[in-house]
Amino acid sequence: MPGKKQDARVRYTKMMIKQSLMELMRTKPVAKITVTEICEKAGINRATFYAHYTDPTELLHSIENEIIDDITSRVIPALSATGSDLRRALVGIFDYIRDKADICSILLSDSGDTGFQSQIVRVMEEQYVDYWLSYSPGSTEDAEYVYTFIALGSVGIIRKWLDEGTKKPSGEIADMILKLSAAGLMMK
Repeated sequence: MPGKKQDARVRYTKMMIKQSLMELMRTKPVAKITVTEICEKAGINRATFYAHYTDPTELLHSIENEIIDDITSRVIPALSATGSDLRRALVGIFDYIRDKADICSILLSDSGDTGFQSQIVRVMEEQYVDYWLSYSPGSTEDAEYVYTFIALGSVGIIRKWLDEGTKKPSGEIADMILKLSAAGLMMK
């Protein structure tokens, strides 16, 4: 039993540290955030911070990796789905992004790590290219160009959606991206 209480305390401490970083990133990039600022906001001492992370950048990468792992677990099934199953899977992804809107909007903002967008784009690349080639035979190189166009356009749509407070339902965003993607799939 004592181990479980300690695990809960560690989880709570990490959550507070992560929330503190996200709050600070609303006003400045991670490179300008100090460990001291994070500790003050989280109500912890520096030794506690260093017990879990080496610096703010490692902390940011930890948060990004959690988001990428969660999205990946939703994306891979989505790309193997077809028709309404694909739509349902995409709606699930956008529901997740909406539920994590505070974090996602910061990570995708100008204050966020530019490498995060690249990681998100790479998460789906191989699966998408294989998917595209199965529907539209052609070169892998062309599929990669189409994928890059769709992926970066989708990130732009998601950023706009987050900036506007996710007012549009997830289904509308999924439909918009599916329609735009279908146009790319028909390209030869």
